[in-house]
Order: sequence, then structure tokens, then C-alpha cells
Amino acid sequence: MKWRINMWKFNLKMDRDKWLMVTAAGICLLILAIPPNKTQVPASREPVESTQQNQWTSSGKTYEKQMEDRVKALLSTVDGVGKVDVMIVLKASGEKVMHVDRSTSTTDTAESSPDGTEKKTAAKEVNESTVMEGSGGEGGPVVEKELMPEIQGIVISAEGGGSPVIKEEISGAMEALFHVPRHKIRVLKRVE
Repeated sequence: MKWRINMWKFNLKMDRDKWLMVTAAGICLLILAIPPNKTQVPASREPVESTQQNQWTSSGKTYEKQMEDRVKALLSTVDGVGKVDVMIVLKASGEKVMHVDRSTSTTDTAESSPDGTEKKTAAKEVNESTVMEGSGGEGGPVVEKELMPEIQGIVISAEGGGSPVIKEEISGAMEALFHVPRHKIRVLKRVE
């Protein structure tokens, strides 16, 4: 068997129609090889999205700081407590529950075979989509409710924190306000 091919023996002469076909095929392959332009996000949308992201990630710290300030203001007015510092630690950040549209469709099918057996089939399809604000969903998702983060522990440093009576009053107040068990509340004596 002779497998070697001598390339110089081929006739490379082509007429005009064949050259046009080869050129057209090459152009088509070139066009297919170029990736399509992806839809670009308008520049005005990017800052809005990053601002929303920053609000979501910093909301836990803001909530934590607000609670600390409120507790500090409250305890500083209580007789015997004196100067006070408050530290509240959260388990996790808050959670936002988005409004979702749900549609459900159910299909029941019954088939009978010639031998008398009957086969029943039920299919259920659930479609969900997040509801967006504004026209075309440009405003972001609609928040149905916002769940505040759960408090993991509270530490309070107070001038009157050395007194067992003051410790008990502060611990009781924190337990009533935040529904935190007593073993997660610590009241310490403040020193300068």
C-alpha cells in the first residue's frame, strides 16, 4: 500500500466560482469565531448596586450601634449605675425577605390500557419570581419584611457594676428588652 501523498502532484488551479465559495466560507467561519458583544450594564446602575450591597452588609453594624447607644442612654439615667459602656454582639446580620409572586398549576392524567389497568399521573408545577420595584425591574427587589439579627450576647461596664443589686437590675432589664438568657449577659464594674 502506498500511503504517501505527493502534494506537488495536485492541481491547485481553481476557477473563479470555486475561489468565491472558499472565500465566502472563510468569511463565515471568521464571523462565527468572533464572540458576540455582551449587553453592557449602564454606568449609572453600578453605583446603585454597590450602594445597596454596602447597605445590606453594614446594616448589622448599624443596628448593633443603635442598640448599644439606646441601652447606654437608658442605663446612664438609672440611679446607682453611673458611667456606662455597652457592647452588643449579634449572631449574624439581618435578613430581608423579598416579595415573591407564586403561580401553581396542577395536571391530572388518567390512562387506560387495553388489558383493563388504569394509570393515573399527577403533575404539579410551581413558578416563582421576585417582584421588582419600578418599571422594568430597575429599582431592585421589593422587600416584604426585614428580620433584625439575633443578639448573641451583651457586656455592660458600669461604675455601679460592683453592686449585686445593680448587676441584677441591669441583667433583668437586658433580659426583658432583648429576650437574651441571663448567662449571655455580663455586667462588669467599670474602672477608669
